Amino acid sequence: MRLHGRGPQGSGEHPVKRRTLFLIAGSGLLTKGLRAAPQLSEEPADVVVVGTGAAGLSAALAAVDGGARRVVLLEKAPMAGGHTIISSGSVAAEKTPEGIAGLTNEIIENGEGRADPVLARTLAEGSWAARERLTALGIDWITTPFRAVGSPSARSWNSGSPQSGYDYVQVMMAALRKTSASVRFLSRAEGLLLSEKGKSVEGIYVRTRSGDSILIRARAIVLATGGFTASGTLLKRFAPQLPPDLETTASAGGELLDGATGDGILMAEKAGAKLVDMDALQMLPLAGGRLLDYVGGEVWVNDRGRRFVSEGAGFREIERAIAKQPSKSMWVISDARSPKGATLGLKLMDGTVREAGTLEEAAHGMRVSYSALQETIERYNRSVRKHWDDDFGIPMRGLPVETPPFFYGREHFALHYSCGGIAITPRAEVLRPDGSVIRGLYAAGEATGGVHGAARVGGCGLTDAFVFGDIAGREAARFA
Repeated sequence: MRLHGRGPQGSGEHPVKRRTLFLIAGSGLLTKGLRAAPQLSEEPADVVVVGTGAAGLSAALAAVDGGARRVVLLEKAPMAGGHTIISSGSVAAEKTPEGIAGLTNEIIENGEGRADPVLARTLAEGSWAARERLTALGIDWITTPFRAVGSPSARSWNSGSPQSGYDYVQVMMAALRKTSASVRFLSRAEGLLLSEKGKSVEGIYVRTRSGDSILIRARAIVLATGGFTASGTLLKRFAPQLPPDLETTASAGGELLDGATGDGILMAEKAGAKLVDMDALQMLPLAGGRLLDYVGGEVWVNDRGRRFVSEGAGFREIERAIAKQPSKSMWVISDARSPKGATLGLKLMDGTVREAGTLEEAAHGMRVSYSALQETIERYNRSVRKHWDDDFGIPMRGLPVETPPFFYGREHFALHYSCGGIAITPRAEVLRPDGSVIRGLYAAGEATGGVHGAARVGGCGLTDAFVFGDIAGREAARFA
């Protein structure tokens, strides 16, 4: 047997005991004077899922539905949800052949040709079924799809709440609690146990909430641990050009705990998995003046009070446009009419967003020319009314920004999403560099790569997690 994830490879007549010694030594618990390492306790399972975001919860539910009797769900944090629970919850979903083809093409084009077309098609084809599974769990969707920021088309849905991600986690956890699955918080996966030849997984090493290390023996394991936007080690390795103090959208200001540290990616790599698109990191303006997660209710301007990019552009185009601005930032303006996200109150309290009774007052607060800003807003409003963007020569829809009070704030980039990760097949099987699979090992969600390519379409992150999480869970149950 081979241990990957912690400690060196050992050999001997009793491999588990031998590896126990190395595991404890690697964690600093083997000290001078300790006569022998304790026996590593073991327990059996059919399927182990690591991570409780959208992908992990989907995988656990699918594994149970697929007939796995002993499903264990591990979460290193004290609560479920990962990044999903703080998400605004845009879910891209299509059910017609035309819609599925359109979504597939948008993923491939937006990914600058780097997305795996089969994986992109798998996401699109499974998107409506993912939506329907959440409907069955109790999600009441809005009646009309909207255009999520970073999406070329109106294909996204949510529960109507500014915190729809919380709703998804809540209904999935409630459903999971009704099953025989064991959900374990403060339980950190530390390494994979492989067969002697490394062709299949045999278990996973876990640090429990009590601090003990155990081995859960399982024929199938799903890695749904999220991305690596909060991993200094992986960012330095794959994106050394980024400043080391760059914050993430999950931890605005760097004051909150962000668990996206690439745990599953590192475990898979040590087990021989192929990693793809690791340089494809998505930057997103989110923690500042933006208050909406849809296109058509706010205006983005530079320090001269002029629009410089379409608010409906793809994430990659937005990133490049902001990077060209001298301040590497922009101002965002909205009004009282547009429905806001959940962050308005907090942003007003801490001064990130300010309220102005008139557009002139907003211009003064932004220190931009009032005449320039007024001209920009009037031109934007005319474009909205005729459904044609005169600034960028493209169709547009939305609400005019004209009803006081106005809200404004400076917006800058933060790390939002890692498009790269573990290479998988359309069945969520983990791939080696030679194209073979590691039997029994599956991955889903932001821990994987190849689905989106160089950049992600708005609304497709959660869809990816729901679709491939379900596939991974069902395939794991079938294999186990």
